[in-house]
Amino acid sequence: MAPIEIKYFDHDGAVSVLETVGLISEISDILHGIVEIDHRKIQQAFKAKGWQTQKHILPETNWAWDACKDRVVVSIEFSLIDAVHRDFFRFLMWHLDGKLDAAVYITTTFKEPKFHNVRGDIEICAKKYPTLLPFPILLVGLGK
Repeated sequence: MAPIEIKYFDHDGAVSVLETVGLISEISDILHGIVEIDHRKIQQAFKAKGWQTQKHILPETNWAWDACKDRVVVSIEFSLIDAVHRDFFRFLMWHLDGKLDAAVYITTTFKEPKFHNVRGDIEICAKKYPTLLPFPILLVGLGK
């Protein structure tokens, strides 16, 4: 089995923030340990490293992060570009509530929502509307 290819895009200094909070090596270890691009298995890899999974975003909803540790949240999306935009809105809510240092967003390079499309959305938004994504995002694209 060929190793999983990993692409990264650092929005607004995410790598630096993740280094500062001491989680960049742990995230890298988890990502480099992936042998199958499977949402549940990736989520379990974070859980095995002590990340809380299915953490509620707001107490009055059933919305949940795929993984969360300290003030870093992880969202994994392998099916809908619209879900990416929903998640970015939820990141913004946590940022505005003072709960978010950085977000890690994991998608694929080969099916929607594709890494390059999500990266393009982030870049367009950051250029045209910089106050909409005022928090660091480490975008991760997994490929075969």
